[in-house]
Amino acid sequence: MERSGRDGTRAVLFEAALEQFGTFGFRKTTHGDIAAAAGMARTTFYEYFSSTEDLLVQLVVAKMPELVDELVVGLPADLAPRDRLAALTARMIEFVGTDHLGLILHTEVPWLSEEAQATIADAHGDLMRSFGSIYREGSASGAFRQLPPRLAGSLMYQVIMTAGRSVMDSKEPKQQVHEIAEAATAFLIAGLSAP
Repeated sequence: MERSGRDGTRAVLFEAALEQFGTFGFRKTTHGDIAAAAGMARTTFYEYFSSTEDLLVQLVVAKMPELVDELVVGLPADLAPRDRLAALTARMIEFVGTDHLGLILHTEVPWLSEEAQATIADAHGDLMRSFGSIYREGSASGAFRQLPPRLAGSLMYQVIMTAGRSVMDSKEPKQQVHEIAEAATAFLIAGLSAP
């Protein structure tokens, strides 16, 4: 019972943090803001997290398995690599551009400590492996051009992040996400496709 109570408090702090980060930005949100939004004392915050950065890192680590499942599960394995990569790319662009956590990660990670950045990168491992696996399969089948793996990964990442930023910056992100994702995905697939 104690554990579920702690897990429940931690979840409330996560939700309050997402709300505060989404409204005010990570760097302008204090642990006191998060505690107040959660209806808790500031000292309670420190029972769970050493700082707002620690909270963000733990939030990412906790949420990534669920996020990977949402993004990757349901991609039909019988689709051609090109179609699976297009679908996964579009899903990622939507996450980066419209989800509070996606927005936070896209805009705030460069301001975090190297250790926090490394932990967040590690938490993305399964997602990156999914992209890599689809690319390697497409490359082996001749659907995608042969590129050094780091270059292919960097190209995919940059297209997704740029498109996500375009969604974020649009006046109506939820209404524009599909148009932007479709255009960016078409651009990426055309660039990766074998001549």
